[in-house]
Amino acid sequence: MTLALADISVAGMSHDGTLLWLAASERGVVAYDPASGATEARLAYPHEVWDVAPAEEGLWLLTAGGRLDRQIVFWSFAENRETRTYGCPDGAGAGLALYDAKLWLPHRHNRKLFCLDPKTGKTNWVMRTEREVFSPAAYKNELWFIEADPGPLGHWSGAEQAKYFLCRYDPARERVLERIAVPFAPRCMAPDGARFWYAEFSRTGIASTKKNPG
Repeated sequence: MTLALADISVAGMSHDGTLLWLAASERGVVAYDPASGATEARLAYPHEVWDVAPAEEGLWLLTAGGRLDRQIVFWSFAENRETRTYGCPDGAGAGLALYDAKLWLPHRHNRKLFCLDPKTGKTNWVMRTEREVFSPAAYKNELWFIEADPGPLGHWSGAEQAKYFLCRYDPARERVLERIAVPFAPRCMAPDGARFWYAEFSRTGIASTKKNPG
C-alpha cells in the first residue's frame, strides 16, 4: 500500500544501501525509496514499533511487549512471522541497530550502550557513553548514534532545548570518532553514506542533510 510520507510519524529508521526502512510507530514498518520517492507499507505489526534494523532474512524490530514492555523481535520474511523474541536488558530500548553482526541497543538515561548476540539475545558487552545516546544506526563499516546534551535543567528543559550531535562511534575503543552538531532536534536518524536522514520531534515526515556539507 502506497503511503504519504509527509503524514507519517517516524520513531526509528535504518538505511540498507537502497531503501530507507522506517519504524512508523503504530503503522508498523514502512519502506521509502529515495530514488523514486515511493513509500510503501511493508509490515503491519500488532504492537507499536519504535525502531527497525533490516537483515538479509527479515527485520529486527524494537517494539512494545515483553516483561518490561520493550522487546526485540526478529520478523522472518520467509516464514512471515516472528522467529526470535528477546527482552531488552536493564530497561534499555532507545533505538536498535544491526552492526558487525551484532545488535546495538542504548539505554539513553543511564548512558549505556548494550551489544547483544542476535542468535541468543544475551548481552556480550556494555559500554558507558559520555552523554545520553539514542537512535543507533549502521551503514557499512560505520556505527552512528544521536548524542544529546540536555543542559543544566536536564529533561525538564524539553527535547527542543537540548543540544544534539550526530556521532560516529568506535566500539572497540569505546569512544566517539566524529561528532557533528546539528541545529534541529532529531528523534531518529540513519546515514546512507552521503547523507543523514532524520525525523524531528513533534513533526511528521522525514528530512535529510548532507554528511559533509563543505
